Amino acid sequence: MTQETSQAVEAKPGALFLVGDVFAEFAHHEGVFTVSQLAKRIKSGAFPDDAGSGPVRITLGQGVSLFDVAFIRDTLDRRGLGDRVAIDDQALHTRAGREIAHKHRPENVLISDPRPVGTDWYEADLLVDAGNEVMSDHVTGQHMQGMLATEAARQMFIAVAEQFYLPTEAVGSRYFVIDSFSTRYRNFLFPLPAVVRCHVLSQRSPHHTRTTFHCALSVTQGGSETAGMDVRFTAFDTQVSHAKETRAAQRSLQDGVALATAEAAATAPVRSGVGAP
Repeated sequence: MTQETSQAVEAKPGALFLVGDVFAEFAHHEGVFTVSQLAKRIKSGAFPDDAGSGPVRITLGQGVSLFDVAFIRDTLDRRGLGDRVAIDDQALHTRAGREIAHKHRPENVLISDPRPVGTDWYEADLLVDAGNEVMSDHVTGQHMQGMLATEAARQMFIAVAEQFYLPTEAVGSRYFVIDSFSTRYRNFLFPLPAVVRCHVLSQRSPHHTRTTFHCALSVTQGGSETAGMDVRFTAFDTQVSHAKETRAAQRSLQDGVALATAEAAATAPVRSGVGAP
């Protein structure tokens, strides 16, 4: 496996991280600020301090949007501090697009554009927006929920297949069906930079209407794996998949009607007949 080339690095003494306000619990650690906390410190004159001669460098953690970065930069500029602070927001400019991530809203895309790092090896930055659908109703403690890692892996194998294995003309016109998806969680995932990796173990096209894949994926942070996944899936031609789905829906509906009819018959009250005098 190749060396980690993404933005995810070990937190070093003196390193500063910016996270979304939704991760306020994690911002209790030294060197971590939420967007609101940092803006308040800038306005009060407490940031940056006078220690050190070079510019202060801030690395983005999770939950920060380009809108948040613009807000912080505007706050710095109004105090004449724009040249004192460098914010590394490069990854946010590489968020995967709608066609390869199969998401309609940008805040629901959890990965950057995948990049090749070896033969059949790919990686992307984890990019969790505070408005992401998975974040809407479950934020507890300092770590991020495991479903974010699972959903990021799902987006990753689709994006890798779309971008590197399927015909260019087929991008956005394939229907992906998961055959199996197993996940193992090893460590907490915190709102710091992280990497999603995908190793395509095999791929074949038994028919021109479908391509099958077997992939191993992982989400790593600070050099340690937080979650690992093994997935097998098939990319179908959209027309073929829609026809199969329609037939399956019809069968399911028929089965449901038959079951409901049988249950109604079994639970119907028994009426006793009343004879004429």
